[in-house]
Amino acid sequence: MKLRATPRSAARAAAALLGALTVSALALTPAFAAPGTPALAEDYPTWAEVEAARSSEEATAATYDRLRAALASALQESEAAAGAAQEAYAESQRAEQALNDANEREQQIRSELETAQNALSANSDAFARTVSWMYRDGTGLARYSDLSTAENAEEFMAKLSTAEQIAGTWGTLTARATEAVNTVNGLEDQAAVVTERRQTLLAEAKVAAEKAERAVSDAERAVALAQQRADTIYEQLAVLRGTTAEIERQYELGLQVSEQEPQGPGSDSGDDGGGGGGGDGGSVPPPSGSIMTPAEAQAYARGAIGAYGWGSDQFSCLVSLWDGESNWRVTAENPWSGAYGIPQSLPASKMAAAGPDWRTNGVTQVNWGLAYISSVYGSPCAAWNRWLARDPHWY
Repeated sequence: MKLRATPRSAARAAAALLGALTVSALALTPAFAAPGTPALAEDYPTWAEVEAARSSEEATAATYDRLRAALASALQESEAAAGAAQEAYAESQRAEQALNDANEREQQIRSELETAQNALSANSDAFARTVSWMYRDGTGLARYSDLSTAENAEEFMAKLSTAEQIAGTWGTLTARATEAVNTVNGLEDQAAVVTERRQTLLAEAKVAAEKAERAVSDAERAVALAQQRADTIYEQLAVLRGTTAEIERQYELGLQVSEQEPQGPGSDSGDDGGGGGGGDGGSVPPPSGSIMTPAEAQAYARGAIGAYGWGSDQFSCLVSLWDGESNWRVTAENPWSGAYGIPQSLPASKMAAAGPDWRTNGVTQVNWGLAYISSVYGSPCAAWNRWLARDPHWY
């Protein structure tokens, strides 16, 4: 019996399209709004309000606090949407796994059914041949009544022995045939049940995949909007304080990282399951676009460490540190602790301090990782030495 090919899961097709936070969010972000352009929401300061606030220290301080609150609000909104997408994606994965299990079970049952049907056919053939032989004319062995024709005791015993053997064969074949029929009937019933269950799970997987796709689409829009708002806010902060947007971005990142709890055991991925040999973001929706390669991430980090006053010796330590943590993979995830990304942030959401696209943007991850190392250890080499001194490794 040939097994019927199972339908391709809609969940599998949909999951391939999922990208929790697309790397293209930055590409979708428009240029900074010019002074005088309204902010992106009613509770966000307008450019006119920012300009007016420069007239006094009190107004400057109040507007600064308002801008920081607006920045936090934008990040919270995108995180909430991304969290919903992640939860929906996990639900979709569970539904697809249940469907895969049902497919495997159905194939197993149908394979067992095919074997049982072959056995039934073989037993039926043997049964039919025996019946035909027992009732064939001229044997004189099929009926116990034939014993009466025996001319002497030896012939009687011989016929009796043969008749008993035939009767025993008949009984064995009858039992085998009955068992084979019962087995086939039972497996057919099981096959019907698992087929119905698979069809139910297929429908559930489709619903879960569609839900995840909608949630991911919502998250991508939220990330793009949060990135747009953040860029505008950093530009407004720069105007308000007479600096640059990049300085304000770095300053805000430093403030947020300094307020975060330090990492703990479980952020390493080398010896206890993640990082160098770990999975690639199993519980995070796959990116819908290309992501930064390890070589590209290292190239960016090499240029970024200068802002902290670190040289090539520190970069060498950084390479070793993040080789051990993630092999510089953007979607590296420790399946036990949930530490995530190039720097193996634990919890992963800490990296939101560097930008709402932290799940898929290597630049955002590197920026957070450098700020964390600076805040907690002072330099990559100090972090690397602490990493080496701990077993299992972490920093």
